[in-house]
Amino acid sequence: MPCLRTVAAICCLSCHRRVLQPSPYCSLCGQRLLPNFAAESLHIHNYIGTSRFSVLGPKVVQDLETGLFWQRGGAPKPLSHWEAPAYIEELNRGAWESRRDWRLPTLPELASLFSREKNAQGLYIDPAFDSRLPFCWSATASLAGGAYGMLFYPGSIQAQSRDMRAFVRAVAGESRGLPDFQPSPELLARGRSLLQRHGDRRVPKRSEVEGFLRDGGFFSEVMLADSLQLYFLPTEEFLLALIRLFRHLGVTRVVEVGAGEGFVAAALAARGFPVVATDLEAMPGAPYGVPVHRASHLEAVAAFRPELVFWCWPPLGSRAPQELLLAPGLKYYLDVGDGGFATGAPGLVPQFRGRYLPTLSRLGYTRLDAGPFRHNRCFLFRKVF
Repeated sequence: MPCLRTVAAICCLSCHRRVLQPSPYCSLCGQRLLPNFAAESLHIHNYIGTSRFSVLGPKVVQDLETGLFWQRGGAPKPLSHWEAPAYIEELNRGAWESRRDWRLPTLPELASLFSREKNAQGLYIDPAFDSRLPFCWSATASLAGGAYGMLFYPGSIQAQSRDMRAFVRAVAGESRGLPDFQPSPELLARGRSLLQRHGDRRVPKRSEVEGFLRDGGFFSEVMLADSLQLYFLPTEEFLLALIRLFRHLGVTRVVEVGAGEGFVAAALAARGFPVVATDLEAMPGAPYGVPVHRASHLEAVAAFRPELVFWCWPPLGSRAPQELLLAPGLKYYLDVGDGGFATGAPGLVPQFRGRYLPTLSRLGYTRLDAGPFRHNRCFLFRKVF
């Protein structure tokens, strides 16, 4: 008689549907249910999902596991990293909450505040904390001249210019059990070589990206160091899987909207599947060898009559995906993003019954994939009306 194994259901991190634990992705919204490699390198997963915070009055929270004392809130308004020391100095000068050892937290200290589930305000932080601080600075400097911060929505570590404004949540006391972390010049050089070679942008292999993240690399630091305005990072395997999907669907007329400079379209053409690249703000010239036609999403559908349209990371809150799905003549719309939580159209998946593509999703990355949660999620929509 076969052995029966009980499978526990867990709650999705994004949409809170209950799913079977062996599945690493939510079947509705595609949220990854397990920490990714960069999270493991900082041991963030050791501190996620534990009820270890003690509220010491209206302004201070103690972490009983690390021994740290935290502000429940923080600075009343976003500050540049240059302005953060003055805020900390003001706390200590006034002996805020009877302490004079307040400081800006290190990156591992700040990362330890990640929670496994969203709170009521949609942030990955324990409800003991004020949830009006979505992006907080750490004291850890990046090699590119910026500093690291934590995005509690959508759940990431990111290197940013010190001129950018973010919140400050001060910490006091000495931590215990948290790893040391220092940015690595070798990892930065390695990240640069993944994305560029001889000054030209390249497509990395998935194993290269996974190794970089597993060893504690941050693509956001690479972007900052080289002033790259990149968000979506396709891999060789992603592009080949995308071509297989097109051929499986039997489509030959494919349009990319929001194509930017046409890098993805050029990479697909180089691998044997040319597509038409369009963008509302297309610039003259073809830096990657494929022309990008200036057109809105609806103009692109009308002009090129595609069977399938895909869009890599549409702007958050855009109604363009819904308009594409209602456009006459189109058979499929492929949304490459995160399912409406940080990009694209919230509610698109349940409204139009988008099919989550886990294989394609896990082959692409973004500059934010350096924290407990993966962000790249692909959904295929088929016209049914």
